Amino acid sequence: MTTRSLLTAIFAVALVAAGTVWIKSLVPPESPTGSLQFLSAAPELPIFDRAGAKTDLSKEKGKLFIIHFWATWCPPCIEEIPALSKFWDKYRTRGDIELFAVSVDKDWKTIDDPLFRDPNAATAKRFGTTQYPETYVVNDKGRVLFRVQGGVDWSDPDVRARIDQLLAS
Repeated sequence: MTTRSLLTAIFAVALVAAGTVWIKSLVPPESPTGSLQFLSAAPELPIFDRAGAKTDLSKEKGKLFIIHFWATWCPPCIEEIPALSKFWDKYRTRGDIELFAVSVDKDWKTIDDPLFRDPNAATAKRFGTTQYPETYVVNDKGRVLFRVQGGVDWSDPDVRARIDQLLAS
């Protein structure tokens, strides 16, 4: 191999490496919390109801959304569900807020009555969920306002006051 051929090969490899680094730099960074900053930033965030109908969370806008990932094999999740249900009873008739309680269980057999299921936890992973339960609050434009890792005391008046404040703004 001649020196010229060797230099050409080295230049080509360097050019490919530089191009790869540049292309990867075009991908928007993850949010500081590890979750999506905007639901619409994802091409699709599917969850499914018991009948198999798909809801794409990346398309949901116009309301305040509480997206709660949980599992039946998670003791803190099981402890939290009754309080979440009572909390939701106070808000379910309002048209400006929606709850997506999303089980990451593999099938419906172990689940009593969730609203949705995320098979293989694919959507939860896209959110950046690393533990269960995990809750995201998303504004009407699809921006993730905050997330709570671990259980939430849904009976705490401060939690209800914070949600009421977000609904009023």
